[in-house]
Amino acid sequence: MNLAGIRRGSIAVAGLATLVTTGLLMGSGSAAAEVAADKSRTTQTDDGWDLTVTKTAETLDRYPNLASTPTTREGFVSLKGIAEYHGAGKHKVDAGDIAFGYQLGCQVDVSSGLQLGLGFSFGPNVGVTVGGTPGVTVGGSAAVIPTMQTTLKPGTITTIVFGTKPLAGQRASIAAEQVEIKVDACAGPVTLRSFATATIKTSAADHAVTVYGDPMTL
Repeated sequence: MNLAGIRRGSIAVAGLATLVTTGLLMGSGSAAAEVAADKSRTTQTDDGWDLTVTKTAETLDRYPNLASTPTTREGFVSLKGIAEYHGAGKHKVDAGDIAFGYQLGCQVDVSSGLQLGLGFSFGPNVGVTVGGTPGVTVGGSAAVIPTMQTTLKPGTITTIVFGTKPLAGQRASIAAEQVEIKVDACAGPVTLRSFATATIKTSAADHAVTVYGDPMTL
């Protein structure tokens, strides 16, 4: 009997199991705050307005999920979007707004179940849950930051709009603090990318400009 070969095989299997388990656990981490850089973009519309959108006050607090499952990621994000226009356009601005939110991607979807040794398994129920201030309305407008759920699939990006605010005059802002984001059934990294989009409309032209934050791992 070749004991050396058996030992090498056992070590290889053990090493593979450790690698898989480590990959599943990576990203669950401990609580840590990350401050993202502000981003801004200015464009000139077809009828002469200077339209600026800014993404600012963005932070990410990562927390171990309450269920302590290795395929769930949980964190809390804060974000602010600002839209403003200046200049001497040929036509007056009839309407405009600022929208903001996040794009999310999951590397490995294990919603169909993932089997490891010793009867250890994960799944199903892939998805992302966003919770903020459900049911809140301001001045009769639509709710800002409602609780919502959607699904993530590998190789795709899911866009979640936190809220939209109409321009009042030449400037508008919209902000949210400590919004919970929870992603289930993801065995690989979960990546977040913030965005803010400013839009204005005139009788002659509509124009939108978007700015994106740097990707962050949940």
